[in-house]
Order: sequence, then structure tokens, then C-alpha cells
Amino acid sequence: MKKSILKTRKMKKVFLLLLAALPFFGFAQNDCDFFDHTTIQIEKTNINTSASDFGPSFVENELWYSAFTDEEISKLSAGESKDIFYNLFVTALNLNGDLQGGKKTELEEISSDYHAGPVSYCPATKELFVTLSNYDNPEIKNKLYRKANVHLKTIVVKKVNGTWSLVEELPFNDATYSVGHPAITAGGKVLYFVSDMPGGQGGTDIYKSVKENGVWGEPVNLGATINTSGNEMFPYVYQNEMLFFASSGINASKDDLDIYYSCFSGNSYTTPVALNELNTNLDDFGLVIHKDAKVGYFVSKKDGGQGDDDIYKVILDKGEYKLELLVRDKKTQEPIPSAAVSFSDGEKLAANAVGIITRALDYETKYTATSELEGYMNESISFSTAGEEYGIMKLIINVEKVEVGQKFVMENIFYDFDKWDILPASEIELDKLVKVMEDNPSWKVELGSHTDSRGSDAYNEKLSQKRSESAVGYIVSKGISRDRIIAKGYGETQLVNQCDDGVPCSDEEHQMNRRTEFKILGMDK
Repeated sequence: MKKSILKTRKMKKVFLLLLAALPFFGFAQNDCDFFDHTTIQIEKTNINTSASDFGPSFVENELWYSAFTDEEISKLSAGESKDIFYNLFVTALNLNGDLQGGKKTELEEISSDYHAGPVSYCPATKELFVTLSNYDNPEIKNKLYRKANVHLKTIVVKKVNGTWSLVEELPFNDATYSVGHPAITAGGKVLYFVSDMPGGQGGTDIYKSVKENGVWGEPVNLGATINTSGNEMFPYVYQNEMLFFASSGINASKDDLDIYYSCFSGNSYTTPVALNELNTNLDDFGLVIHKDAKVGYFVSKKDGGQGDDDIYKVILDKGEYKLELLVRDKKTQEPIPSAAVSFSDGEKLAANAVGIITRALDYETKYTATSELEGYMNESISFSTAGEEYGIMKLIINVEKVEVGQKFVMENIFYDFDKWDILPASEIELDKLVKVMEDNPSWKVELGSHTDSRGSDAYNEKLSQKRSESAVGYIVSKGISRDRIIAKGYGETQLVNQCDDGVPCSDEEHQMNRRTEFKILGMDK
């Protein structure tokens, strides 16, 4: 049995390293803080065999991976080695990316007499990119272990009437070198893959090709930031911003495969970071992460597994959300110590000596924070953890110190000519005053409407009074008590510039006088 296991390991090693033996990432930009505040747990899965299992990939609601059938494992145990090929297996997933049920083979007709996998699925185009061993000379078909005669190629398949059918072979497949380990971006426009084509950094390198007008462009080597004189393999693209891959050349003190990640934008890649929570002193590679970022799968040859390479589950506990809320004076920009703030979930907290409130936040939750300060125009801010990365959310509430008699100009209050009906654009601004009065329940205010000097004094006073009453009526309709707000039309009696009767002025200057203000009449509790 020990001898058969050694043969299995040799077969896996040949296939994984076949390419190398051939001739020649406030909140941060991108997702390079993906692992910040994250605890990683590793669990065994029930899909592994006594041989090598590798190449996990998410395909719709399934996990695809490469392994031998029970029959092939029996042959290996008996010392046979011919006509034994890696097959593609499939296990269903639940919505969280957890394995459900048993496994079955896929693409048997297409992959017959070939090693198959790994694969990469494009949800936008419904295309599956598949690695196959590429036998160019049928006479050496069964001499798989003569590395110089065996290459990898990548094909594209798609379901037609429920059956996977060949769409194309990649145009840069070549009989003299390998093209494998595909990683397609979510939109299907950029393909990453592994090759030992001439001109690389050495060993196997990661390349990419961009599809334009339905045609794959010339492969581009990712360069020395990613590729080394060793072997780079098993790329995986997460959220179009993170590249995960395995390398045997980045760490000069090791020659096994380790998992790394790099964030990218366009053709720029950050220095790869070793994912040491997963890496061991043996081969570790092939990490993929589920779309909800809670689980992933990777391959390791580490001690304690069921066979040679095993597929493990990764549980990503993303930690917690934390709020740092600064309360400060809008005019002076100085923090307000001990400022009280109430939250929509019932929490009421006081700021520390430097005006900051800290608290934990829940996952996928909306909040409103409202200042409660005597002598200030209390403000509210709304925020949500939905769609945000875990970590510290830093926000600011600016509050303005007020006193009785203070006036505030309301911007963007509009009326049609000679009309006083509230327009939709004006409702938006009046809603802001409603919120101010809700946040400051002790206030009593006057809403004053002003006109420019054009027209008679009597007409302007009457028009401004009707406009003010219309605005107050709207505010009262929103739940503000009628005894807290009065309407006052000032006409042209309080001009803010020189544009009095008979003085030539521009439209812009007249507009300064056509304004709506609210004045604080009282702040008694």
C-alpha cells in the first residue's frame, strides 16, 4: 500500500509541476485589507480520497475539483499506472458555500483520456474554462510521465440544452508549451492563466489575456512583481481586485508551493503577501473564496490529511464592525467633550474627553446617530454596515452652536412666478427643516419668506406671506406641532444688499434677496 501511495504522489507531482519541467491588494483601496480583522479556521472536508485531490473551483452552486475515481485508486494501489487520469468531480453547495451531499463526475466525454482540471467559471457568460492535458502525439499518449512530451491546454465549454459542449480552444494553446490553470474574471473579459511559454521569468509564470470584440488578445506576462524564477501556479481572481496564486519562488528559503495574494488595478500589482495562516512546510495552493466571503477552499499536503493532497475548507470570521464617531463644532472644528448622541437601535452614549464615541456595530445593519446637545442645532447622520468591509468606520457629526434670534438661510426653496405652491425641489429642503425640528424638540421657530424689490411693497408682502404659510403648512403636515412654528412674510423689507427700488441690479443680486429663512424664537424645554 505504501508503494501505491508513493506512485500516486508521483503522479500528482508530475501533473502539478508539469508546466515547470517543460522547455521553455478609511477603508483601503481595492480589497488589500481583506484579511484585516479576520480570523481564519481550517476544517477537513469529506470529499478527499487516499490519493491526490486538488483544484477546487466554484461553478454556480457547486464545487468542482480534480481527483481519481475509486477504480483508478484501486489500480494505483495494485501498481498500475497506465490510462489513469484525473477526473473532474462535483459536489453541491448551499447558499453559504458549504458542501452538501456526495460527489459525481462531470465532463466525462470531453475529458476522456485526458487529465482534467482545474477549471474556472464565468457567471456572466456561463462559460467554463477547463485545463486538459494535451497529447499531441498519440504514440506517446501513455508515456505521461515523460514530462517533456506532455503539455497542458485550456478549452472553453458551455451548457447547450443541459449538456456541456465545446465552445473554443484558446488561441494561444501551443504544442510546444503549456497553457493551463485558468482564472476568468466575473465579467469574462480578462483571463489569467499559467504557462511556460518562452520569454517568461523562469519556471511557470502567470499571464493574462484581455478579450476585445470577441477576440482574446496576446498573452501578457504579469512581470517580476508576481512571477519569479520558480513556479507560479493556480491563480484565482477575487472581486476583480485580488489575485491569489501559489508560488515556489518568492520565498528563497523554501521550494514548496505557498499561497500569496496581490491587489491590482489595471496592470499594477502590489507586492505579494504570504497567506501564512494557510501555508505549511509542504505544498499549499489553489485557494478560492466564495462570493459571500465567509468560506473558501484550498489544497494542502500538510500532515494529518486523508491522502496526498487534500481539499480543506477555510472559514473566514471577519471579526466586527466598530464605529468611531467624532462630534465637533461646525464653526470652530473643535471636538465637543461629553457630547450626547442617541442611536436608532436604542443606544445613547456620551463622547469622551476628545469628542469621540466608540461602539460596536452589527452586520448588515442601518443606523441613524443624532446629537443631543443643548444650545446647538442638533444633527443626524445615517450610515450602514451593509456592503462595507469589517473594521473601524470613522464618521463625524458637525453641530452648530445656536442662540435665540439666530437665523439660518434655507437654500433651494423655489416657487413658480406669482405662485406659492410648494414645488418638489422645495420639499427636499423643507424636509431638512422637519428633521432639524425633530432633532431639537424644544425649539420654536419662525419661517420667514423674503422677496426682492421688484413689484409693489403690498404685493411682495402678500406674496411672501402666502409662501411662508404654504411652507409652514407643509412642515406641519409632516408631524411638527403647529404651535412650534409660525409663518411670516417680510416682502422686500429686509433686503441683504443695495438692490432697493429703482437701483439697477443683476438677476443674481436680486436672487440673494429672494430667500427663505428660519429664525429660532425659543429653546425652552
